[in-house]
Formats: sequence, structure tokens, C-alpha cells
Amino acid sequence: MNRHLPRLFVILSFGLLIAMGASITYIATRSLSSSAAQPIRRVDDQVKEIAGYRSWSKVNDEPQVMPRITATLCAPVSDTRADDPNNPHRNKFVTVYVNDIGRQAMLEQVKPRFPIGSVIVKEKLPDKASRAPELLTVMMKRGKGFNPTSGDWEYMVVDGTGTNVSAQGKLENCQSCHLARPGTDYVFRTYLPDEVLSKLR
Repeated sequence: MNRHLPRLFVILSFGLLIAMGASITYIATRSLSSSAAQPIRRVDDQVKEIAGYRSWSKVNDEPQVMPRITATLCAPVSDTRADDPNNPHRNKFVTVYVNDIGRQAMLEQVKPRFPIGSVIVKEKLPDKASRAPELLTVMMKRGKGFNPTSGDWEYMVVDGTGTNVSAQGKLENCQSCHLARPGTDYVFRTYLPDEVLSKLR
């Protein structure tokens, strides 16, 4: 029997173990990289951007009736006319909040340019005296290039409790309406009180 065979067997076995270890490491690394590149966004992560929004700056102290022109522009959301009783925007009131990042643009600038990270939450109320919104519509300013068609805004529709997201992203129904306001960074400010409007610079 060749006296070199045991040593050769040990060397080959050791090499095989190294190769197997390298393969396992590669597979594990690829799996982690893939997972990191495509994180799963939980609902909690979606709504945390508006958590506590009622502690933000309240844009209009008194709920404002949604103007007819806004209702007309938003009519495609429900595929109904502004004067149709089934239109969800007919005879509705809104109260609007803006976070600290977007406060100056919202409340002080004639031609606002909202910084990245600005968040606007609009409560839709069934009547002026209502304390509980039936729906929240949200605008979130993303980085340059996110949504060039609509000023890099992301839109979100949330239930009145602020916990269940029904739609989010470059929502065509939302941005087709907001495209009418490029001069104010695609934000309607028809709800601004007169005393705020008079001080815009």
C-alpha cells in the first residue's frame, strides 16, 4: 500500500471542507444582500410617518368646507360629478396639519418649495362639528427624482383612525388633481385662513 495515500486523503478531505464552507458563506451572504436590498415594508412603517400628527402645526383652526373647484378636480376619485350626492368630497370639511419640516413652506411662503421630509395630513370630516375624521389623505415629500411628474410627492390614503393604509404611492387619482398647482409645489392651500394668507412672503 502506498504510504502517501493517508496524507493525500487528509489533504483532499480538508480541501473539500474548505470548499463547502466557502459555498455556504456565499449563499448566506447572497441571501442577506437580497433581503437588505428589498426590505419588506410593514403597515406600521407606513403609518409611523403620520403618528401623532395632531401635535403638528394645525394649518386651519376651524374646519374649512372643501371648495367646489377642489371637489370638481377630485371627482375622478369616485368617478362622480362634484354635485353628485355620492361624491365623497361633496359638502365635506377639512382640517390640515403639517410637520415641522414643512411648516415654513406651508405657512410663510407665497410660492412654497417644501423640503424633503415634509408631511401634510388632511382630515376629511363629515361635518364642521365632527371630531373624528372619516378619512386621512397624506402627502409626503420624497427625494429628487422619486416622482418628477408631481413634484416628488408620495400620496397616501388612510382610514380615520390613522392605522389602516388603503392606498399609497404615485396615486394617479391624487396627482392628477394636484398637477393643477405647480406654482405652490403641487399643494392646494385653499384652506389657509385669511390672516395667514395676508402674511405670506
